[in-house]
Amino acid sequence: MKVMRSSIWRLWVLGCMLGTFESASAQGVADPLLHQGLNQTVWPGARVRAMGGVVAGAYQDVTALFADPAALSGLRQPEIRIGGSYGTTSLEQEVRWIPNRIYAELSLVLENDPDKLVITRPFDSIRPPWHYRYSAARPTVIAVGVPFSARGMSWGVGIGLGQLAVLDHYYQNNNALDPNIGQLRPAPIPRVQEGDSLLVDWFQFMRERTGALYGVTPAISVQFGRFAFGLSVTVLTGTSEDWQYRRDRGQFVLRYNNDFSLRPPSQGEEMLAGSSKYRGVRTVLSGRFASDRFALGIVVRPGYTLERRWKTTEGVAREGVDKLQIPLQVTLGLVLYPTNAWRLAVDYDLHQLDKVQYVPSGGASFTPWVGKSTLRLGVEFRVNDWLALRAGYRDEPQGFVPAGAAFVNDPAMASVYTVGSGVHFGRFGFDFSYELFRLRYDDLWLSNVNTNRIVAHTVLLEASYRL
Repeated sequence: MKVMRSSIWRLWVLGCMLGTFESASAQGVADPLLHQGLNQTVWPGARVRAMGGVVAGAYQDVTALFADPAALSGLRQPEIRIGGSYGTTSLEQEVRWIPNRIYAELSLVLENDPDKLVITRPFDSIRPPWHYRYSAARPTVIAVGVPFSARGMSWGVGIGLGQLAVLDHYYQNNNALDPNIGQLRPAPIPRVQEGDSLLVDWFQFMRERTGALYGVTPAISVQFGRFAFGLSVTVLTGTSEDWQYRRDRGQFVLRYNNDFSLRPPSQGEEMLAGSSKYRGVRTVLSGRFASDRFALGIVVRPGYTLERRWKTTEGVAREGVDKLQIPLQVTLGLVLYPTNAWRLAVDYDLHQLDKVQYVPSGGASFTPWVGKSTLRLGVEFRVNDWLALRAGYRDEPQGFVPAGAAFVNDPAMASVYTVGSGVHFGRFGFDFSYELFRLRYDDLWLSNVNTNRIVAHTVLLEASYRL
């Protein structure tokens, strides 16, 4: 009898630590922790965050130096701004079972539910559904900007420290299989032939990353007539705590014609834990044209490299340097001023995540994500001279395709709803925003459908003083 077996966990130990594992764009059952979370960029500025995250053409305060430096020349007074955020994220996975057409009773074992009418002996206390929740409070911005006039033109300069990415990430799968016999795409695992058998490891898998990416950014802008141009250079830095865990649950022996057995676990628990440090340099070029009733903006971010230095402190002790090569990114924006009280903003972000390259230490580069452009909408209503109300919406592509999806280049898409307000008392100002992030997607396998939900609430508060 021919026996076939795979053990991707040991490949993970080498692949994740040495950087030789190539991860696909589709959401896997137990992909190692490499690039996850690095695509979760954010922009400082409670005002624009309340307006759906619109970037190009919508900034009106010193936080423009991070995302749209051309807007700095529009400052009327020197400004100092400081802010922070608090967010909570809730994740859950529900599982619906479908009898496997090849191994009809396999789903009963994987469900591991002693309350079912058809009872199978539970092998442990782990059930497929799970729920996880985490929260974090972090500083988001401290910045200062100064406008001045020279050579008949309006200028603006500024410098600041801002949060540019939230690296927090969590994923769990209580029924991970190696090899993944439940996969539908790119192709199902071949059926075991008569006289052969296939050994399949059954285990629980979890991975988590917590941290943030910040940038120290000097910027300059100039305005002549109705045109403004700006340049900023950001020195990126940040840290994260990284962790992944495996607990073996057993080993299936699959044979021909609906014949299988389950062996007890043999490997126990294994954990990899460590930390990562990030660094890079990013440039932003922007321009805008403003008239009395509208403004056009463009933001160009040339390609750059984000370096990730990692080391493990628990499990296999290793260290290395991975690189994330990010291509040119462009955002186009339009702001309308139908009246003095209303501002309507929209921008289109030519998100090119599908062209990002991840270069692991000592391994070949690969494309970790799929890409899709993003449309963001925002509105602001100035009730009077001291109060403004804001709201917005945006789609947020997630960079991965749900497992078993019919369209292999169509990423999971989250919806983000935003509201906020701004109040000004003399030289002092306060800006508030609230974001509701909602993501739902289904992973489709041969024996089950996993419904994944992520709901995040983020509150930002900024205080400013204008000299």
